[in-house]
Amino acid sequence: MSQTNTAYVILRRAILDCDLNPDSALVISSLKSRFGFGWTPLREALPRLEAERLVRFEPNKGYRVAGVSVSGLKDLQVARTAVETELLLRSINLGGDEWEANLVAAHHLLAQTALPEPGTISAAGLAWEKRHEAFHAALLAGANAPWLEHLARQTSDQLHRHHRFMLNGAQVLQRLRDPDGAALRGTFDRTLGLAHHTALLDAAIDRDKDRAASLLKEHVGFSLAVYASLWPDDETVDTAAA
Repeated sequence: MSQTNTAYVILRRAILDCDLNPDSALVISSLKSRFGFGWTPLREALPRLEAERLVRFEPNKGYRVAGVSVSGLKDLQVARTAVETELLLRSINLGGDEWEANLVAAHHLLAQTALPEPGTISAAGLAWEKRHEAFHAALLAGANAPWLEHLARQTSDQLHRHHRFMLNGAQVLQRLRDPDGAALRGTFDRTLGLAHHTALLDAAIDRDKDRAASLLKEHVGFSLAVYASLWPDDETVDTAAA
């Protein structure tokens, strides 16, 4: 892999995982010191990330990590619902024994994993995140629709960044300690809990397309409920406290 490709992959992962915070400045000299790449690989990697809407370029200011917002999450929800519903319905129609077996196995691994604790990043939380994403990928894996799968991955990557920020921003811990923190905790538990994933599994295995589509749309909506709880009055998310 070339130095430019390596820089692109590493920067992309750092942005998706919020190791580089939303809206933070991407100063070439600072990136060079932090990641150990030369000027040329970094300068060539950043436009590629801009094309994926992971960074933005501001004239006379340079590159910044793309922000996160409730309005952005709503757009991603619309895209995810449209693409993943079609993939799920195709998987139910076309998926065979191997698809079912892989889906059941992915659910089993998710069920064995402790839920992440909002406001902190831990090895257990990262394990849950990985298995959660694997379960949703397994749900859609029987569709045999490469272009739709490509679109689903793009949307999933953007949502991963929003969700990572949402779960681990410093203001989350503060809100959980507030008098109304129990309500937010309940929203988190409903969003992250196993019960809804089990219902999705059962509907898919039963080939119940109407119920599966309804459950998927409901599941996609859970993350917006968390955002609405954290930022009820403003579409703009405060990334400075992350």
